[in-house]
Amino acid sequence: MTPGKSAEGDKPGNGGGSIAPLRIDTADFEQRVVAMKASTGDYRGLRANDKGVFFLAGEDGGPASLQFLALDADEPKAVSKRIASYVLSADGNKLLLRRGGDFAIVDASPDVDFDEGKLDLSDMRLRVDPHVEWQQMYVDGWRILRDWFYDEGHHGQDWDAIRAQYQPLVDDVASRADLDYIFSELAGELNSGHVYVQSGDESGPDRQAGGLLGAEIVADPSGYYRVEHVFPGNNWENGFRSPLTEPGSTVAEGSYILAVDGVDTRSVKNFYRLLEAKGDQQVALRVNSHPNQSGARTVRVTTLTSETSLRYLDWVRSRRAMVDELSGGRIGYIHVPNTAVEGSRELFRGMVAYASKDALILDDRFNGGGFIPDRLIELLARQPLNYWKSRGLDPNATPLLSHVGPKAMLINGLSSSGGDALPYYFRKLGLGPLIGTRTWGGLIGISGNPGLADGGTVLAATFSFMDTDGHWAVENEGVAPDIEVIDRPDAIAAGRDPSLERAVDLLLKQLQAKPPKPVVAPPAPTEFPPQ
Repeated sequence: MTPGKSAEGDKPGNGGGSIAPLRIDTADFEQRVVAMKASTGDYRGLRANDKGVFFLAGEDGGPASLQFLALDADEPKAVSKRIASYVLSADGNKLLLRRGGDFAIVDASPDVDFDEGKLDLSDMRLRVDPHVEWQQMYVDGWRILRDWFYDEGHHGQDWDAIRAQYQPLVDDVASRADLDYIFSELAGELNSGHVYVQSGDESGPDRQAGGLLGAEIVADPSGYYRVEHVFPGNNWENGFRSPLTEPGSTVAEGSYILAVDGVDTRSVKNFYRLLEAKGDQQVALRVNSHPNQSGARTVRVTTLTSETSLRYLDWVRSRRAMVDELSGGRIGYIHVPNTAVEGSRELFRGMVAYASKDALILDDRFNGGGFIPDRLIELLARQPLNYWKSRGLDPNATPLLSHVGPKAMLINGLSSSGGDALPYYFRKLGLGPLIGTRTWGGLIGISGNPGLADGGTVLAATFSFMDTDGHWAVENEGVAPDIEVIDRPDAIAAGRDPSLERAVDLLLKQLQAKPPKPVVAPPAPTEFPPQ
């Protein structure tokens, strides 16, 4: 970058100084790159001054540390710990640091003291005129969709006319929720998925979470409450903790809960009245195998604030058991909840667990999307390149995560976004039939855009799906099944799963028509070279 002198800087009224614009010399740019002496790592928020580079680095999964690597240094030095974010001043001499809700201005150098530069914001006031702010945010929201939406033609809409159409409504906005309604109408004009309106600075009540036990609790004729079903969890994962199955707090199905924190359960018409405002707290349960106090014991459990993950895990386990029973143990079942972290983890684990199964059912129903699932489909499409034989063990394949048997994928109307893409790729690669109902049809994406003044957001879809023949596909259309099966509510209520049952039946017929051949190692060679 070469500084130059600006003629504007010498004109009267410009303070007598000169403005030095930057010129980027692109020729041979890559040859002038110099690697700094930094080890590999997760570097975020890189900003540089003339002495070196500032960056945020995580500390064993905890709060980030702001560090500085000088141009001539062998290793970075700590600037300040537990920093959520920071800004480097334009001249590169000062840093604005944020730690939680506290801010500090310090020198842009290593080993600064956050507390010495801490800003006293106790008397800071901000005057907001909501009607003026709402008008500004309306224009900003309209501009975001104008400038970030993937199609500059806005799906055939006259975007200036759209602005004028809704502008008068903003004059009558009486609350932030009213503005969100207008944003939703504005976004709807694009006829596109993934254009989201997220609320900003809105007041609301402070809510106290109620307690949950990770179980179905039902009323009993005795007046007490009975544990009908306990949702098994993975107690080593906090998100899947099941209170009544933890060591020292085990409560079996069929047990009676006689009291909660000393209050007789017969005194309430709704059991959860006794757990009101007790979410994520320890409570004492008086339990017995019979609806009386004789022989009762007290257990202490820490409640949950949500059972969603436990109920999901219970549903997956019941599907897995159903497939195992219907197929005689020949078919593996993997539910892919999304195409983000959890879905990737479940597919990875399932591919390891069911590598030896004759066939696989991939359940994409209720898939919440996330990322573009190209890596997931690569796992499913892999074929063994060779096998390795070790002493006393069956041959194992390379790549390890691969499966050679027939497959089927289940889909429904809540297979969304990345959950639309996964079955599309599954069909394109010819991995097996799609069974169920048409997917959601939201295969268009977001990659971020500026927010609004009060912290709200209008998210614009910044890219959309095309097939390899150059046609728009899936968005506003979905992926249709090869075999339509409707999971009727009455069948589900009766404990059945029509889509899953159809997949098992289909795969068993394929296995019967083309039985799998086991991989058997021949005797080890005894002649060299082999004859």
